[in-house]
Amino acid sequence: MDNDNSNAPRRSSLSFISSQSSVLASGVLLPLAAGAAWALYRYHLRPSDTRRSVDVKTQQALRRYVLFASTHGKPDSVLQAFQEYAGKDRAVKGLLFTREQDNFLKDVAKQCYPKTALVLGTQCGYAAIRLLQLLPSSAMLYAVEQEESMAESAEEMILVAGFKNNQFRLLCQQPVDAIHDLKSQFGVKMVDFVLMDYQCDRHVEGLLALTESGILHPGTVILTNNPDHPTTKDLVKYIESAKEYRMVDSYKGLLKVEYVQ
Repeated sequence: MDNDNSNAPRRSSLSFISSQSSVLASGVLLPLAAGAAWALYRYHLRPSDTRRSVDVKTQQALRRYVLFASTHGKPDSVLQAFQEYAGKDRAVKGLLFTREQDNFLKDVAKQCYPKTALVLGTQCGYAAIRLLQLLPSSAMLYAVEQEESMAESAEEMILVAGFKNNQFRLLCQQPVDAIHDLKSQFGVKMVDFVLMDYQCDRHVEGLLALTESGILHPGTVILTNNPDHPTTKDLVKYIESAKEYRMVDSYKGLLKVEYVQ
């Protein structure tokens, strides 16, 4: 997480590369064009898994602490318990948003006022709880977490925070699979806000799945959590070459993207 204490959002300093540039993918130069984007990403030699995660023992310890240290039914109390535990466990700290990121998330949610939201990479449930606080009471949140033990813990934490089953649905699936199932299995027609907080080297794959799914509409906001990692460049290149998306802002490791077509 970025430790800069500045409170003013700033534009990304990443340099944007033309969509006609060539990149190295599995030893073959592929033209970066819309039609080749999927092939580029699929066969690119991606780095090892960059997802922030914790082992089952740490998950259980975090769960116990939150259960005993928080006031049930009070989201702020549950989030505070997360933060307290993160103060003594660096791995858990890596799962949580910073205060500055929380404020940015709040501003973005206020701007788009989502009725249907999607979290890809729910992890311990912190961001899902924070987002549920910001949604209208009639809104629906779909929270996706591929790791079974983490998904179970996250669902429990969301319920402990006081949110009801009719306000959210926890899906224990791979993000791309969940995206395609939203319409076919859950009847989701449109999603207004998406938070991508899973493997940053798979965010391009996620954007491609979102595009193909047909659940986005002009104005849908996508917020990606992008740590300082080489694969961030792949995401920026894809967004710059894709007519469906535009880069809006970047702040404290969070990249705001809007679906425009």
